[in-house]
This record gives sequence, structure tokens and C-alpha cells, in this order.
Amino acid sequence: MKMKITGGRVIHPALSFAFSMVEFGGSKIQKYNTLLGTFVPDRTITPYQMKPSLIISDPEGNIPTGDYASSMRNVVWTVRLIDGKNVIQMTKGTSATTGDYFVDTVNALTVRRNVETSQMLSIDFYGEYYNAIRKETTRFEWHKNLITADETETNLNLELRFPSKMNFSPFKNYGKFPIEAALMNGGVPLDKDHAGYKWQTFETTNKSWRDIDETSDLWYVTGKDASQITVDVDFIQHTLLRVTAWPKSDPAQQLGASTLLRRWYGQWDDTYEFAYAKFLKSTTRQTKAVAKVTNRQGDISNPQRYFDIQLFYRENATSEWKCLGNGTEFTIQREQLSGEHQIGGVCRELSAYRPIILPDGSFLADTDGKPLVGRFPTSEVETE
Repeated sequence: MKMKITGGRVIHPALSFAFSMVEFGGSKIQKYNTLLGTFVPDRTITPYQMKPSLIISDPEGNIPTGDYASSMRNVVWTVRLIDGKNVIQMTKGTSATTGDYFVDTVNALTVRRNVETSQMLSIDFYGEYYNAIRKETTRFEWHKNLITADETETNLNLELRFPSKMNFSPFKNYGKFPIEAALMNGGVPLDKDHAGYKWQTFETTNKSWRDIDETSDLWYVTGKDASQITVDVDFIQHTLLRVTAWPKSDPAQQLGASTLLRRWYGQWDDTYEFAYAKFLKSTTRQTKAVAKVTNRQGDISNPQRYFDIQLFYRENATSEWKCLGNGTEFTIQREQLSGEHQIGGVCRELSAYRPIILPDGSFLADTDGKPLVGRFPTSEVETE
């Protein structure tokens, strides 16, 4: 009779698996400030990291209790950046500091990509653990979506980093002068990608603000549509500027500030005297009339650079004044001197550079069409 055989096998109690994903680098939900154009956290600076953890406990003690995530096989991270119906290509880095994402040797995923508010970053994990003793494979899966919330705190103010009124002394060389404004949100300036600016000037003829004309506004240099405008002080007489600023994400939120720029001489005084021969003698052959202009710093050197100075002479107090001309020194011959003779003068401030206007109202220009300019007295001559 044939032998009947039956076999046996060892039955092992089930292993205990505790699979989880340890996350570092903040929340799965980023915040985006539309005014500042910033992400919190900024994943290019503080990456978001996901590291699998697989704690195994063996009741029989054949496998020491511990984390076996690095021993997992067939690990696959699937990272998809979804924008509506489109999937945007992402770059896999060669290290934790390159690319949009990186997977290291212990199967940890590092994400360096910021997610726009219209996008979603879909992350899937798949991995297997093979138990060689029991010849069993256990599979693990995990999923998470990373999104961004629009969270903007609005506390706007416009900072004009310049006085509301600026006096430019003609005795100083300012040249091309910058004036800066900054649109702030909560004390933080918005960069040029998130703030718009427009500079205008006040038109006195119709008492209204108008856009700056690069051709006729000779004081303008650059920056009429930027946070910083540059003006040429040599052409500033009395110019009122206004800057309007707004966040590009909400152009309706407009703020404004203004400043007055003017050519300002301050206090000065003009005097006229005889340099010699104020009193006539038989030997007197001539005398010299001299004009001086002084301010708090003393005599102004080369006053004709800043003033229109006309000297006058008359034979006595009842005679009519005769103009000797423009200048600071004139010689008067003996035959013109009566003994009761007087000299006087009119000193007028010169303007900033202005175009020379012809009788028909047009500008005098050079061969390139650029207006010719000059400095002119800012007041009329009064001899009485």
C-alpha cells in the first residue's frame, strides 16, 4: 500500500507596520501676498520636505524594531503641478538645492517650487517592503496636495522721501537731482513689479495737473513713470510735482504726494558806490562806479552769473537817470561829473534757464531743433 504524506509549515505572527510621512518646512498651504509678490514660506529659501517613515515590529524578534523606510523597494514619487486642465513640466534637481524637486538616498522628497494661487501641486508616494524571511511584499501609498492661499494684508501709504518744499539756491551746483517716492504696505516697500508710479506737473495757466512733456519740460531728465524721478535743477524756477502710486494688483487704490521745487535766492543786498573820486578835485580826471551784491556769506563772487545788474548815473538829484549799461563797474569821465552827481543801480534775480521765445510765440532752436535757452530777469526795472 502506498504511503500517504502530508506536510507542515511554520506560521509566523503578522508583522506590525506603522507607515507615516514626516513633513518639514511649514504647512502644505502656502500664503501669497499679491501686493508684495511674496510667498510664505518661500520654498526656494525654505523647501518643503517629506520623508517616509516605516516602523516595523516583529513579534518573533527576527526583525529588530526600527525604521525601515530606506530599505523600501520600487519607491516612486509622482509630482505633478496642475494649473486648471494643464500639467506644468517640473525640473528634477540633482541635489537638494537644485531643481523644483529632489529625491535623496533615503527616499525623502524635497520640494523647492512655489505654487501659484491658481495651481495645485499633487504629490503621490508608492513604495514596497519585502520581507525575505517570510517572502512577503507589503505595499504603501500616500497622497497630498500642496496649494497656495491668497492672503493679503493691505496697509498702504505713499512715502515721499523728499521735503514737501525744496528751495534750490542758485549759488550751489545741484546738477541733476533725484526725487524718490516709495509705495509701502505695512512699512515694507513694494518692488517695481508690484507698484506703479506716475509723476505729473501743475500747469499754472489752467490750474490743473498734466502729464510731463519730455520736449517742453526742460527740467525733466528721467523717471516720470518710475518711483524715482530726476530733474535738472538748472531749469527749475517754480515747479510743482505730484506723484501718484498704486499696487498693480489693484490700480484703483491710488495714493498721491506732491512737492514744490523752486529757485530761491534767500536774503541778499545790492550796494553802489564810487570806487574813487567821490569828491571832485581839480586833478580829478575820472571816477569809477562799482556795484556789489552780498548775502549772509559775504560778497557774492561774479554776481552777474546770478543777477542782472544795471548801473545808472545822473548829474544831480533832479536830473534824469542815464543807464550806463549792464555790469558791475563803469568809468565816468570828468566832464560828466557835476559835483552833485549820483550813481544808482537795479539788481534783479536771474531766472533758471528758459527757452528763448520769438515774437510769434515760437521757440528759438538750434539746427537739431532743440530750444535755445537763457536766463532772464524775474522783475521789471524801477528807477524811482
